[in-house]
Amino acid sequence: MNRSLLITLGLAMAPGLALADGAGICQAQSNMQTGALIELYTSEGCSSCPPADHWFGQMAANADPKQLSLLAFHVDYWDSLGWPDRFARHAYTERQSRRVRATGSTTIYTPQVMLSSALGLHWYQPDAVAAALSQGQPLPAKVRIDLGAHAEDSHWRVTVKATVVAPISTHAELYLALYENDLISKVKAGENSGATLHHDRVVRGFWGPWPMTANSAAQDLRVTLPNDAKLANSGLTAFVQDSANGETLQALSLPLAPCNTLTPVQLPPASR
Repeated sequence: MNRSLLITLGLAMAPGLALADGAGICQAQSNMQTGALIELYTSEGCSSCPPADHWFGQMAANADPKQLSLLAFHVDYWDSLGWPDRFARHAYTERQSRRVRATGSTTIYTPQVMLSSALGLHWYQPDAVAAALSQGQPLPAKVRIDLGAHAEDSHWRVTVKATVVAPISTHAELYLALYENDLISKVKAGENSGATLHHDRVVRGFWGPWPMTANSAAQDLRVTLPNDAKLANSGLTAFVQDSANGETLQALSLPLAPCNTLTPVQLPPASR
């Protein structure tokens, strides 16, 4: 995927973040415990997805960015049924398929909830999701993530680094996602025709994987938001995942609003 996304940025401090020396620099570092990542595979063309999207938004509203990250990947295999999802990317469909195949299965569906290597959780069983989270979050971290957003003359420089602090699999890979909250679509066709849909933590840009070599992986990227995105609702999530079994080794999120001191700028849009 193209490493230049499109960004518009803007300001307000959020808990758990550090505004570093110098205006327009935000930095975050993961805890000594493992941060969890919940992935939701969803679509605006799927009639059973809106309740899952609502549950997901409630989870996101109460999430500590150092303890729980959430990413909604909109897939494109419902687009042919009358309503093309504007947030869908075929790359996210392929990601879902790879995650499923890693467990030995071939069945993909929406809405699908993934938490580390557990792919059979359901949004309508919140107690089971909470129990799975409580098992993973207290575990000592095997990887530390450092994530920063730095305002420069005409763009944002995003730096992400993952460092091994305990033995891990050789299949560990680093990823970075750009997400947006509070997105609304009025659906005019397909299974959800007439519905007004609300989405949070929608993945608007995705980079990686970068292999963990010599006990670390680091990237320095030029990142922006799409034209229609709002900075106040946007953020970054970095995570390290084992490609062999899907285990999430660390995850960390950084809301972008506290980092902005720039006038919005226009850069080339991301490729699909």
